[in-house]
Amino acid sequence: MSEPAFDRDAEDAKACPHCGRPFSRARYRVLHVGLEHYDRLTDGEREAFVSEYRSETAEIKRFRLKALAMLIALYFTFLYLYLAIA
Repeated sequence: MSEPAFDRDAEDAKACPHCGRPFSRARYRVLHVGLEHYDRLTDGEREAFVSEYRSETAEIKRFRLKALAMLIALYFTFLYLYLAIA
């Protein structure tokens, strides 16, 4: 189930404490605060940011590997089809 874009009660909890920008997920707020307001972070916010950043980096690497695997599979599929037709 997807969460609503901006729930009024949750909006305050997911707004940037420095600039007030609202976010649909708390994870996005943590990443925003870490990237845009790094000099103002508390130790707890800094740890949360590093954890989320590492998690997101791992997800991006996993996506890139899957995309590369799909491109290679697609390439060889078309190669075999071309060889079968030619």
